[in-house]
Amino acid sequence: MPSRLALAIVAAALLAPAPAAGQVIGEPDPEIVDGSAQKALDAARKRWRAFGVRSYRFRVQLLCFCSNRQTAPVVIVVRRGRPVDPPRHLRDVATVPRLHRTVQQAIDDRVEGLSVRYGRRGVPRSISIDPSRMIADEQFGYSVGRVRPRG
Repeated sequence: MPSRLALAIVAAALLAPAPAAGQVIGEPDPEIVDGSAQKALDAARKRWRAFGVRSYRFRVQLLCFCSNRQTAPVVIVVRRGRPVDPPRHLRDVATVPRLHRTVQQAIDDRVEGLSVRYGRRGVPRSISIDPSRMIADEQFGYSVGRVRPRG
């Protein structure tokens, strides 16, 4: 199943007007270009692995131009590294490693806007992705909080 990011990029590409001759299409985020986004993600992954928790709970909220039902905060429970019945629209981000993969996909796709803030244990606390600055309302993100280990 394609990721939410991949679907957003495909939709954006289909809806975007064709560039005029000689027009430059947007540049990737500077932190992607200079490698600092990848370094920050690699460091966050390392901190999360060192934390060593595989059963935990956290709250995640989708930030987008979506329905209120989709943007309501949800508590996700993870047992032994697997999410327990996450909502369909949050399955791609239902564990900390999946949140990391979402950031990695944005880096690999060389999106035009990427902003990530990591917590001390490597959890992405906020992710903001804008595939194309030329297209309105296709940007999205996630807010993550209340990460608690479970026994």
